[in-house]
Amino acid sequence: MTKDIDDALFKDLGKGSFENWLCEILMIQREIDHTLQHLKDWMKDEPRDTPALMVGPGQSYLVKEPLGVVAILGSWNYPLVTTISPMISAMAAGNTILFKPSEFAPHCTVVFKRLFARYLDSTAYVCLPG
Repeated sequence: MTKDIDDALFKDLGKGSFENWLCEILMIQREIDHTLQHLKDWMKDEPRDTPALMVGPGQSYLVKEPLGVVAILGSWNYPLVTTISPMISAMAAGNTILFKPSEFAPHCTVVFKRLFARYLDSTAYVCLPG
């Protein structure tokens, strides 16, 4: 699949393989690694002070929940890193995603649509070209 992405970036922007790897793929891989490394800590409930006189014996926690639907709009100059990086964070937070790649990167959009259809749940993640 990396070859398809590399070809699409070349056709849309004239970027070479090394630049694609350095400025797009490597950044996304680091984002994924960072997210996977810290996800369990981010998901933990955070204890909060409980006012003993008002509530009595009890405990309070900040419980993290997904926001809902996140819209991600792509840019034309770095079509992978500017869309996939926020998508990683939104997925890690448990949100559904409406993903709109840039219309100025049509070859990348074709690859995105194919990847979404093949690997992601279409009820939670939608790629809307245009």
